[in-house]
Amino acid sequence: MCRKKPGPVRRKVRKYIAILLSLLILFTVYFEIAVKHQLRDIIIRDMQTLSEQAVTMAVDDLLAEYSGREVKTCDITYDNGSVAAITTDASYINSVKTFITTRAQERIDALSRQQGVSIRLGNFSGLVFLSDIGPDIPFSVDSSQTVSCEFRSSFESAGVNQTVHHITITVYVDLLIYSPFRVDETVGTESTFEIAQTVIVGTVPSYSGVVSY
Repeated sequence: MCRKKPGPVRRKVRKYIAILLSLLILFTVYFEIAVKHQLRDIIIRDMQTLSEQAVTMAVDDLLAEYSGREVKTCDITYDNGSVAAITTDASYINSVKTFITTRAQERIDALSRQQGVSIRLGNFSGLVFLSDIGPDIPFSVDSSQTVSCEFRSSFESAGVNQTVHHITITVYVDLLIYSPFRVDETVGTESTFEIAQTVIVGTVPSYSGVVSY
């Protein structure tokens, strides 16, 4: 028995299917090599910006929370007119750490849901001259984050017999980013803010630069 040869219409259909599959494979390879890397960089950059914005908002919340209150960040002990000891208020430091850590995580989650990230249509081409061209395409990006805080205490001379005591807080955020383009990446941000400043009158005991706690 002889097998019937496919007709011209069927041959055309097969030809078009083969071309379509070839184009699909080429597009997939091109997307993985050229486009995905560029989109990954944009997503990481936008999520880092979002993280820094969330931390700033958390610190603003802290300052608003303690606004109008008399907060004593450190105790100064004098001996014959000279400063004998400077003790930081541990309860205040711990409460600030807890507040900032919790509020920053809440802010990051909220901003991720509300804003997400947006990528210009031209970036999907993978071509440099089309980058940041075209309308924004919004994407929802999920992330898990770990927030930690470190306080630093430093002293600065402010003239005759006066010293300024600075207390700064550095907020570290480690973000594990999940995106529609399988960008499973861990990135970190670091933001420093001054939260207290005290002018000390009297001779301050010798100190060495910055003390972290």
